[in-house]
Amino acid sequence: MIEKELEIARVIYNTVLGKYLKLEEQMKREKRYKKLVLQNRGVSKKLAKDPSNKILIAEKKCIQAAFEELRLKYALTEYASHEWIKPIREHFGNKVNSAIAQKTATRAWNTFKKKLFGESKKVKFISKGDMDSFEGKSNDTGWRFVDGFIVYKDLNTSLVFKEKDAYASEIMTKLYDKTPFSYKTKDSVKSDYYRVKYVRIVRKEIRGKVRYFADLVIAGYPPSKDRNIGKGNVGIDIGTSTVAVSSETKVLLSNLAEQVKEIAREIRLIQRKMDRSRRMMNSSNFNDNGTIKKGKKTWVFSNRYRKLRSRLRELHRKQADIRKTSHRTLANSLLSLGDTFYTETMNFKGLQKRKRETEVSDKTGKYKRKKRFGKTLGNRAPALFLKILEEKVNRFGGIFKRINTRIFKASQYCHVRKDYFRKHLSERWHRIDEKTKIQRDIYSAFLLMNANKSGKKTNQNSCEETFPTFQKLHDQEIAYILKQKKMILNSGITLKN
Repeated sequence: MIEKELEIARVIYNTVLGKYLKLEEQMKREKRYKKLVLQNRGVSKKLAKDPSNKILIAEKKCIQAAFEELRLKYALTEYASHEWIKPIREHFGNKVNSAIAQKTATRAWNTFKKKLFGESKKVKFISKGDMDSFEGKSNDTGWRFVDGFIVYKDLNTSLVFKEKDAYASEIMTKLYDKTPFSYKTKDSVKSDYYRVKYVRIVRKEIRGKVRYFADLVIAGYPPSKDRNIGKGNVGIDIGTSTVAVSSETKVLLSNLAEQVKEIAREIRLIQRKMDRSRRMMNSSNFNDNGTIKKGKKTWVFSNRYRKLRSRLRELHRKQADIRKTSHRTLANSLLSLGDTFYTETMNFKGLQKRKRETEVSDKTGKYKRKKRFGKTLGNRAPALFLKILEEKVNRFGGIFKRINTRIFKASQYCHVRKDYFRKHLSERWHRIDEKTKIQRDIYSAFLLMNANKSGKKTNQNSCEETFPTFQKLHDQEIAYILKQKKMILNSGITLKN
């Protein structure tokens, strides 16, 4: 039953997404749209030079309103797709619940919306067999949770969860007892009770076997696990593979998700084997220089390739779980350091992309590699770590602030000389004077910890007060890294043999 509904949901998703793309193409052909694009570009350039100009701001709002009218004209809205799915459901004999079909259409809208508003360049359709989940809108119809059972039409199956899992047991107890809770809104305080809002059915392949899970989306608060948030400011300098932390009581420099290193190596070796197998079985699909030929092609995969692909999928699953667990463990350890966290904004998507310019090395005369940090970011996932930490800080009543990198310039400022000094990426140490040098990333975290209220620059008085304690903590952390012989990536810390 689940497999059939997943396939129908896939067809709904792809059909709705295709419809959105066709309507968008029609809208872009209209002269009014082209004119609005030119006007918007001109006003945006002027606003960049004069952000407080009220006339330009009002003109920008008028252009945005005109864009909105065009989108309504061509039905480029979320709820328009809820009408499109009716004939698709009828085609499949209304086997899929209307709420699930609507939620799938909304999922397609969320994908298309990123392209519509410039957050992504293109969208991807889901291939056959790759749809892994669907969900409803309430616990009243369709797939629902009733007294420990997952119920659908005249079918039911008991929900199995680990009894020794204290976290799950506490939630299920509150769910069965209908424990009341309250929450604040803008206008008042409202009351509710622990209940299942809707059920999400998820298919996963674990160790080569397909398993099915029911995610219960529950109204209420998650158990706190007896964790307490600290007091004070904490600065976090995030890198592509490392994180530096500075607080009033602790300084930390660590690699992100260190446990994924061995799995990443195994993934790389399997990908090479798969590439060799694919090239051998499909030699006619490749040019003489090794690139893939353009146009429609038929691919043939050997049994060896299929086994490797299954193994690769399992490794990616393990890597994702280990990475997420590692990030959560690190985030939990940082909660006790303070209640106000400062970090710089980072354009990780930009760091993933290859360089546009082609450069030639002066030493070798060969072309330089255009690759940047794609694999590192994929393995270490620094953006995911910041997201997890932000969620935890906000849940415990703390403050998480993102500071503009270009305005603050933490990597260039020196609080002793009270000026900015541009450093090359290869310079991993910040020299205060002839005797004192501080690891660059840790020093940036220190400056972020002492940011002023506006978050535009560091507080000079606060830096001078906290620096002596920070220097002691910094030296202790460097000594600990050297003693433990921890290889911190891109840190400039050299280990002795």
